[in-house]
Amino acid sequence: MTTSQPANATTGTTEREVSILLVDDDPTKRFAIKTILGPLGEEVVEASSGPDALRQLLRREFAVVLLDVRMPTMDGYETAQLIRQRPRSELTPIIFVTALNQGETNAGRGYELGAVDFVFAPVVPAILRAKVAVFVELYRARQELRRYRKQLEHLVEERTTALTAINRELEAFSYLVSNDLRAPLQAFDGLTEALLADYGNKLDRKAKDYIERMRKASQRMGDVFDGLQSLFSVTGGDIHRETVDVSALAAEIVEEMQARKTDRHVTVNIGPNLSVSGDARLVRILLGNLISNAWKFTGNKADAAIEIGAEGVNGEARMFVRDNGVGFDMIHSHKLFGAFQRLHSQNEFPGMGMGLATVRRIVNRHGGRCWADGAVGEGATFYFVL
Repeated sequence: MTTSQPANATTGTTEREVSILLVDDDPTKRFAIKTILGPLGEEVVEASSGPDALRQLLRREFAVVLLDVRMPTMDGYETAQLIRQRPRSELTPIIFVTALNQGETNAGRGYELGAVDFVFAPVVPAILRAKVAVFVELYRARQELRRYRKQLEHLVEERTTALTAINRELEAFSYLVSNDLRAPLQAFDGLTEALLADYGNKLDRKAKDYIERMRKASQRMGDVFDGLQSLFSVTGGDIHRETVDVSALAAEIVEEMQARKTDRHVTVNIGPNLSVSGDARLVRILLGNLISNAWKFTGNKADAAIEIGAEGVNGEARMFVRDNGVGFDMIHSHKLFGAFQRLHSQNEFPGMGMGLATVRRIVNRHGGRCWADGAVGEGATFYFVL
């Protein structure tokens, strides 16, 4: 039966026709039910027996199967059992349509075989149409969801391919920075150092000053390369999650800093039993950057203090690194985690502004978030959740 495709009332677009399988050995009953379903505007495919119905189910999908109970050779229950055994039709709704009365019909067996409903004679056209229409709309909704899922899978595949290409470009750029750019820069720094050592006594003060500035500029550029390398190192590779002992890790980092800065006394308080689920290598880099940041910005404090701890807010465990250093104006907080962004001059606090950018990159790779609170002259607190 070929019917015209109905237009969607909301969008004006044409919907694809949905197929309904009608199984009955009586052609008169098939014609009557087909006429009843006509206003739905869907394709009604007829089958005169159980085997014929199974053949139809091999060829296409149906939104719903209308199945007579009493048929020769293979009755409706046997047909339903075979329909359910086939993967393609195991979830297809089955409505039994029968001239038997409820007392003569073993409805319990029908429901056990996967029937969703029974319609008894005399058939009320409006009720049958309404029941079939429900499953037609459900089928359309499933098809739409399937289409969206395929689109999403295709989109994910495209994005993954694009991301792989970007990562390869980053790796290539990282190699360029590490070798092709750094090598001549190191050579330049070495030559200017040798120039000062060999001919410094023959140069006037102004010439020496120029050469010293050149050396500092090349060293700052080297620091930029180091920062870029740090960002690249946390961008690639897989995340290997495990339980990371933050307390022990923080203690190691603080010990290393104290060994390098023996002229400073900083009171460090590390909370006990701190842990996160994350990549151990990346968590160490993250903590190292946050603690180093706190160490640097408490440099002008005689009573410098740093705290590493955790707090629970609305069921969420937040790690933090807090200091009593110079702090910052919250109006500029959006700049903190950007690459090469600095809130203080190079003379006050040297650095290239890459540490917090690396922190954010690591947190993002773990699907988490990070943020900061602070005030000028009152210190800062950096939070992160993995």
